Amino acid sequence: MQLVQLSNKLRPLTLAASILTAATAFAYSDLDAYSGILTITTNNKTSEYINTVDKSDRSFFLQKFRFENHLINWEKKALFLSSTKTIIENEDFQSIVAMGYSAVPYIVEEIEKKPSTLVWALNLIYNRKITNNQNATISDACKLWVKELTK
Repeated sequence: MQLVQLSNKLRPLTLAASILTAATAFAYSDLDAYSGILTITTNNKTSEYINTVDKSDRSFFLQKFRFENHLINWEKKALFLSSTKTIIENEDFQSIVAMGYSAVPYIVEEIEKKPSTLVWALNLIYNRKITNNQNATISDACKLWVKELTK
């Protein structure tokens, strides 16, 4: 009786394992026998398109990498600072601001997840404040910027 119950439980596991091993048995070139694809670079337009997409993707990932690198370094250095001047004069904070509008989507993503003084970078990039309310908190400003920039 126990053997029957055990074998019923093993059947799905055995099936899943056999599917996984079968998938690795295929070669990448097995598709060649069933398709008319010789190579993607024989068509110059296709090659140009791939190069264009590749460059734009590379640019996007490079900007994202630069932003995240500066953000991590800035957060490490500014975590316990209480001086606004020291926080915004930090080299990494200034590098984020220098990225200009290309940094905005990344800043919005960050302050939407976790409100922080990074919101000040938006003030510097757009050369304006989101509110003149003297009682507004960092969290309030983050919410207002997110709302403004994601409309």
